[in-house]
Parts: sequence; C-alpha cells; structure tokens
Amino acid sequence: MFNIGDRVVCVNGDFSMYPNIYDLYRQLPRRDEVYTVRERQFLQGTGYRLLLEEIENPPVYIDMVKGMVEPGFDARRFALLNNPQQVHAGQAVEELEEALV
Repeated sequence: MFNIGDRVVCVNGDFSMYPNIYDLYRQLPRRDEVYTVRERQFLQGTGYRLLLEEIENPPVYIDMVKGMVEPGFDARRFALLNNPQQVHAGQAVEELEEALV
C-alpha cells in the first residue's frame, strides 16, 4: 500500500467511462505521469483513494462521509515509481482490458 510521500506513476489514466467526471474534478492524473502521495483515504466498500501533491481539486459533498471532501483517485490507478514490476503489471492489465472491449 502507498504511504504519504511515496512517488507513484499513473498506470490507468482512462476516465472515459465517467462522462461527467469534470463535474467533480478540475484536474485528473495522466497515464505515465509521476505524482507524490499527499494523503491516503479509506472509503468503506471502495478501498483506498489517493490525494496527490501535484493535483488539487475543490471539495465536493460525498454522501458516504456526509460532508465536503476533496475527491481522491482510486489507488489501483497507480504503481510505486520504484517498483517496475508493478508498473508493468498495471500496463498488462490495461492492455488486457482493451483487448476485451
């Protein structure tokens, strides 16, 4: 799992399945870009979300937490920068998903 300060690389920057994503986010991570973990959030039922030093979005109301919070990004979209096997595994998963579409 990621820790605050870890350098991560985005292995899945495809948000096309969310047509209204810019209603919640001003900025999104891009595939192959490097980011620094600013905060790690755990949301029951959805897993870990990351906030990144290089990306800051305005708070939105999240019903699950009953309040305004900055929306994070699913941790599965990232790999530790110093873990090349995890980066390649993330790319392999994306290629497999694309082949199945």
